[in-house]
Amino acid sequence: MTAGVPPTAVVLNVTVTDTTGPSYLTVYPGDAAWPGTSDLNWVPGETVPNLVVVRLGRSGTSAAGTINIYNHIGSTSVVVDIVGWYQ
Repeated sequence: MTAGVPPTAVVLNVTVTDTTGPSYLTVYPGDAAWPGTSDLNWVPGETVPNLVVVRLGRSGTSAAGTINIYNHIGSTSVVVDIVGWYQ
């Protein structure tokens, strides 16, 4: 937060590792429905990074300041690094 203004979106480096099946990951706002698109795609055993920009859940909602992460099938470890944010 800068000068009392909360961020509205974040820039993330999202990495999947220890993947057990071919799948995809979607990162989307905490107050939004799943958009049906992917941010990362992989086959079993791969480690895959990608830079993702995502809006945060809107203030005034129970999901304020949050994101959702959806993995289609299988299991994976997900590493999320915050690179920056927008106000």
